[in-house]
Amino acid sequence: MYLIEIAGLRILFTGDYSREDDRHLIPASLPTLPQGAKIDVLITESTYGIASHIPRTEREQALMKSVTGILNRGGRVLMPVFALGRAQEILLILDDYWAKHPQYQRYPIYYASHLARKCMVVYQTYVGAMNDNVKRMFRERMESSTSDGSGPWDFRFVRSLKNLERFDDVGGCVVLASPGMLQSGVSRELLERWAPNEQNGVVMTGYSVEGTMAKQLMNEPDQIPAVMGSRSAAPAGLGRRGGAEPEKPMISRRCTVQEFSFAAHVDGVENQGFIEEIGAGVVILVHGEKHNMMRLKSKLLSLNNEKTNKVKIFSPANTEELRIPFKVQKTARVVGSLARQPPPTQPGEERLLNGVLVQNDFKLSLMAPEDLREYAGLTTTTVMCKQRITLSAAGIELIRWALEGTFGAIEEVGPKRVPPSNDAVEVNGNGNAHTNGEHVDGVVDHSPDGVSYMVMGAVLVRYQNNGEISVEWEGNVLNDGIADAVLAVLFSVESSPAAVKQSAGSHSHSHHHEGRNPHANVSPKEKFERLCMFLEAQFGENIAPIAKPRIVFKQGGKKEGMHNGVKAEEEEEELGEEELADLEAEELERLHSIGVPVPGVEIKVDKMVAKVWLEDLEVECSQATLKDRVKAVVERAVETVSPLWAGKER
Repeated sequence: MYLIEIAGLRILFTGDYSREDDRHLIPASLPTLPQGAKIDVLITESTYGIASHIPRTEREQALMKSVTGILNRGGRVLMPVFALGRAQEILLILDDYWAKHPQYQRYPIYYASHLARKCMVVYQTYVGAMNDNVKRMFRERMESSTSDGSGPWDFRFVRSLKNLERFDDVGGCVVLASPGMLQSGVSRELLERWAPNEQNGVVMTGYSVEGTMAKQLMNEPDQIPAVMGSRSAAPAGLGRRGGAEPEKPMISRRCTVQEFSFAAHVDGVENQGFIEEIGAGVVILVHGEKHNMMRLKSKLLSLNNEKTNKVKIFSPANTEELRIPFKVQKTARVVGSLARQPPPTQPGEERLLNGVLVQNDFKLSLMAPEDLREYAGLTTTTVMCKQRITLSAAGIELIRWALEGTFGAIEEVGPKRVPPSNDAVEVNGNGNAHTNGEHVDGVVDHSPDGVSYMVMGAVLVRYQNNGEISVEWEGNVLNDGIADAVLAVLFSVESSPAAVKQSAGSHSHSHHHEGRNPHANVSPKEKFERLCMFLEAQFGENIAPIAKPRIVFKQGGKKEGMHNGVKAEEEEEELGEEELADLEAEELERLHSIGVPVPGVEIKVDKMVAKVWLEDLEVECSQATLKDRVKAVVERAVETVSPLWAGKER
């Protein structure tokens, strides 16, 4: 049997197996699995379908009765066997019976198989891999005073027959010959030689496949085709005429034919019990005739009526592709610096880990990018992207105005630009330089100094004094999208009516924007208004600010922070109104200093009320459904408008 594990999916392939006590092999047993593990897919043989074998002792007795009966009437016994496994098993049975019944020791036992002789060396070498019966025989022969050092595979009454030319075919004998299906070889030659004599007998001990000579012989035909004889005795001039096969001579079959199953295949009862013990969710039946497979499949499906979890049974034909979907839980080990982070201590507390998920042979590991070399043997590479364009019409002031209108506050990096004095050259919004009413033909000037802006902390926009703009960013999915948006804004600005096309001469064109960009440097009040607009779109107009902050007290009575005062009613009652008012004023001042205009927002939906505290976005509501809904909307609102809130206040 083979137990295969692929990506957490365990597949057990039985092959040919048997669970009964043998004379030399260990019966098949359940595989050893880790605690709590189970097999997901079982691929098992179905050779005998639902048929059951008679007890082993009765079979051996019936076999020897048939063999001795043929010998007693003066006949020869042909036992077609497979070279590996079953031949050794039958030889053990015969040698043991001959040792206990001296009257039959005058009949020789032969095994005529070159492959079986080679396999016998392996059996003699690996006695320790056999069952207790073989080990006992080996130990007894080693301890015997008359032992010549022979083991259990050194038979006393069995001889090896190398070829039929040296076979003295006189008198009764027992011959074990391969192949077991009687298609050709030594077993087929002996069958054609002995079949016409009614004193002889064929004893089948293995499974017979449909369409073989062994299966046809089980029906006891009157004649059998002479395959081996026709090959050697065919005249030289005979051949195919018109592509037809030459007619094979037929041989009369008068010998007896009996079958006793000693095949290395589990019967229906044992197979069904093994399938139930494994408890796999998917069972695939193979290695069996269609009729037997379908009978076993029907039997297994009938057992589903008593089960909560139904078992899926498949019986695919040869070469038929079978696709079965599986859902397997995947577990990733956290290694490196991420593993050194302390785990959550409170029940129900969740913590988000950001890292790189590495898969190696279906094993997943989560690690920080800087740990890839040590734990995964990988190196990291940063791809820096750079795009250059030249704008001939739009100036730096117009570009900044457009970027702020799209992305909110942007950060100026590098040297600060100094506003021009009365006598200095003035730069208008399009980057065109001019003096007070004096024009110089043929001169086109841009911003005297280069300036750079950082957009959303990811994309750097550099403006050079010749009108050339370079956009630089670190390549990844998020930054690539921001960079595409920045480039789209720059191209739209160039074609905007606000941009003035440059001519050969400079012209006075003051392009000064009164006030600030409404999308940049958003004040706390404007942030709050935008959040309220978002909430009103979701919950209606019953949105009102909360005037009083939350006050919380420690167990000692001292103020701890901005939490709900209802949690500390006993401490609050001990304070006077003036003291409580001072604490609220102090808390409001603290909130204003960190940019929170009001302590929170109250949302009313019908008779239900929910409070959102702006500093930590905590939601308080007695109704769990409304609380979860408000929390989800607030989180989405912050995700939507937070880029517009970024940047320092100017």
